[in-house]
Amino acid sequence: MRIILTATGVLGFLSISISGINCGSVETFDNELYPLQKLIMIPEITDTQREEFNRNVESEFISIMDESSKKISGYRTKNRLFLETVMTPLIDPHLGRISQMSKVEIINYFTLFSFEIYQRYIGKDFYRWGGDILDLDDPQERGSRCKFSFGLDCSGFIASPYELAVYYGLINDTEALFSSKGYQKYCQANKKQDIGGREGSSNNFRLDTQELAELGRELFRLEKKQIPTDQQIKLLQPGDIVGRSGHFGIIGELNSEPYYLESGGWVVPENDGIPVKAFDALKIFASTGSISVKRCLENRN
Repeated sequence: MRIILTATGVLGFLSISISGINCGSVETFDNELYPLQKLIMIPEITDTQREEFNRNVESEFISIMDESSKKISGYRTKNRLFLETVMTPLIDPHLGRISQMSKVEIINYFTLFSFEIYQRYIGKDFYRWGGDILDLDDPQERGSRCKFSFGLDCSGFIASPYELAVYYGLINDTEALFSSKGYQKYCQANKKQDIGGREGSSNNFRLDTQELAELGRELFRLEKKQIPTDQQIKLLQPGDIVGRSGHFGIIGELNSEPYYLESGGWVVPENDGIPVKAFDALKIFASTGSISVKRCLENRN
């Protein structure tokens, strides 16, 4: 079933200019929400970058051996190359300023930045099954866009701001539970085995929706077709995750209001790839089944 977002959930319109490049389209945003964050400017994409980083770059088919000597074959992502080559040079000059922010603000900046730069380079819909920003996931044989090098699946996207915060040394891994390093610490402390990979093997502590459904502390829950209250919306802060085993999105803050962002799913894609106000998003998401709102950071207020 496809859910069409009404005008209530839409803020402005997205103007897209398509470049006649055979390696993929480039999107230009003309909307009151864009740029989503105002600190890290994303410059025009160069011809070299456009050729190397776009949604149509195919991945090589490889085989690896897991810890039990089983062969796993498939296509592996190259998101870490995108992180190191494109994202880090833009982030580095601002690390001093970002380090002075609260942890919630840091996660918000990286949430908005990751969403926007992946849309700019990979497309409004940058979903890729088995895609995480550090390439921790096993190679994949099947699933949406599994043969392509760049893109994030739903859990890969919502973990990305936490992964970046740990990667740049801005938040320690114990606090960043929704990161691979944080999850590894959690598993060690709780004697839990990481079995998220294919064939039940370890997945390098890469978080999937099944793990996310178990981690963090629940702020509130909406049952199927339940509508969030104003009080529940006021509880939200950047970095909160929303969903259930199978799909999750994340809360960001734009213009001092909570918004919902996701990769894949049926809320943001139905809004032409534009982040959706949290109230509208949670109402739509809960229309298909119960959802949970969870947090790993300290409460901001």
